[in-house]
Amino acid sequence: MIRATQASACLFSFLVLMGCGEPPKPAVPALNPQQAATLLHYNNKAEVWMIHVKRSDPTCEYKLDLPDQYKHPTEIDLNHIVVCGGRPAPVEFDASVSFAYDKDQKRWVITRFSS
Repeated sequence: MIRATQASACLFSFLVLMGCGEPPKPAVPALNPQQAATLLHYNNKAEVWMIHVKRSDPTCEYKLDLPDQYKHPTEIDLNHIVVCGGRPAPVEFDASVSFAYDKDQKRWVITRFSS
């Protein structure tokens, strides 16, 4: 009887360990700065805006300070994303952007760009 109980306990432990494989991947991967910059580059409205801004001040560029994403947000809103010469852009050059994770496409997309 003791051996049968020990064998059952060993079998149960083995089955539990088999179910404890790799931890599941996060449902929403983090948006990294390179991905965000690429999305802006291929967004027609954002690209046209930066061309307009650079005509007035060639030192301007987008600067995306992404928040910590340890809670795996599905949306990220960034304000004041234009810098000129390393300093915040004048109000007339500034812009903001919203990113969202599209679960169907399994990728981040721009949902709003405003200047």
